Amino acid sequence: MMDGWRKADPPTIKKLPVEADVPEFLADIGRQAGATALQQAVGDLTLIAFYYLLRIGEYTGKPSRSETKQTEQFKLRDVTFFRRDKNGRLRQLPKNAPDHLIMSAESATLKLDNQKNGWKGVCIHQHENGDCFLCPVRALGRRVLHIRNNGGTADTFLSAFWSNGSWKFVTHTNISSGLKMGAAALDYPSCK
Repeated sequence: MMDGWRKADPPTIKKLPVEADVPEFLADIGRQAGATALQQAVGDLTLIAFYYLLRIGEYTGKPSRSETKQTEQFKLRDVTFFRRDKNGRLRQLPKNAPDHLIMSAESATLKLDNQKNGWKGVCIHQHENGDCFLCPVRALGRRVLHIRNNGGTADTFLSAFWSNGSWKFVTHTNISSGLKMGAAALDYPSCK
């Protein structure tokens, strides 16, 4: 019984919510000529997190991992893409599907291995939103292809990006800085 109390969150601190324009702004930065692999990853991950309603620990790396934390980061193996077949039935794409099929998927599912609330194996499904770039399914496709095309494995975290010959990881600090910068650039009112 006492275990449940240890997992409780502290009281929430009210923050100004962002709309889709902030993640879209960051994704646009990531697609500009000369954007770094980190900027691309931050743009894609904020778009994915916004539409899939993810907690920060589910899609970012952390400098040190507490063994008491239950939430596990998404890995490549947790992503499944779907397309309709010639008869109109939604079909799962194989994990090794060609790049063009992944980037034209109609929907995608993220499987949660474990969550803070103890739920295991829960899936979150999203359909494409009609935008060829600012879409959570396309952003997930870009993450998967970046990892796959740089030698990642099924156990590589979605927060991973290949830069200067090695794997690096998007952290909660990268996301927080990006969101603050995006909100400031879009003239969001400051929190009081």
